[in-house]
Amino acid sequence: MRGTIRLMPLVLLALLTWVLSGCDSDSPEADRGQSPSPSTSAAPSQASGTLTPSPSEQAHSDIVAKVGAASITRDQLSDRLTSQYGRQMLRELMLAEAMEQEADSLSLTVTETELEQELLDMRQGYDSEEQFYGAMQEQLGMSREDVRKEARYRLLTEKLSVRNVEVTEEEIDGYIADHPELTTPRRYYDIAQIVVDDEETARQLLSQLEGGAAFGAVAERYSLDDFTAEYGGELGWIDERDPFTDPEILKHAAKMEVGQITGPIETASGYVILALNGFREEEPRKAEEIRNAAMRDVALGKAEPIKSLEQWLLEKYHAQVLDASLQ
Repeated sequence: MRGTIRLMPLVLLALLTWVLSGCDSDSPEADRGQSPSPSTSAAPSQASGTLTPSPSEQAHSDIVAKVGAASITRDQLSDRLTSQYGRQMLRELMLAEAMEQEADSLSLTVTETELEQELLDMRQGYDSEEQFYGAMQEQLGMSREDVRKEARYRLLTEKLSVRNVEVTEEEIDGYIADHPELTTPRRYYDIAQIVVDDEETARQLLSQLEGGAAFGAVAERYSLDDFTAEYGGELGWIDERDPFTDPEILKHAAKMEVGQITGPIETASGYVILALNGFREEEPRKAEEIRNAAMRDVALGKAEPIKSLEQWLLEKYHAQVLDASLQ
């Protein structure tokens, strides 16, 4: 299957840019990671009717948080972020710039069609586009534009990594034959669970549910899975091939009808009572889409390691770290 391309941590980059620039995130300059131009500086002319901030006002504006009587300044935040993540983030910025320059030299671009298809693949398993972007914002702090930038960066990285790779029709045919999941519709289950230590407890709770007890209330009170208990046991939509879900859960979900509750199911985490809240099956892929996906996977499997590509790019464009503390 397709190898994993390391993503550029845009959220942390944005935070570092905001802190280091000292700009208000709502300003156009902050959006570009630039310092304000002289015409928009904090020292306007007297003709504008605005006074220059006093030193005390300027010092107060550099306080980004307070805890009781203590204040946390922008410099403290900047120093901590730079010491912990500065080298990594600087390297990511240098790599992004080197990749853009190399892509320009080869006239490599990511088309809007390619980007939309990648975003569509990323949204598989979500009820809607809004739910997907909402989850990205809530779980990763990424805006819709951040997600698009990461997707574009990943696609551009892939194109550079396979730029000299040739894939034959025979290799594509063989890959499709070895990966039947490419040609079959994928199923998704909306499930909830209650996890307990022993089978007897599971059977007692199952009896309560059969007697009319609310699944969410029972899960919140008794489930040992902290991740789902506070949400009434909800796991949400799960891909039938999700590698992070116990195979026993997926096997039982495939046999259940919507609205059904079953158990106890013995898993590595304990005994599970499972509820199937919803089911859907994605539309079959078109033949062209299947071949394109297979060609992409085969090419990436034959490509040079991403680390080698990154080092080559940094050397080609003479990347240098000028700040000794970040070397």
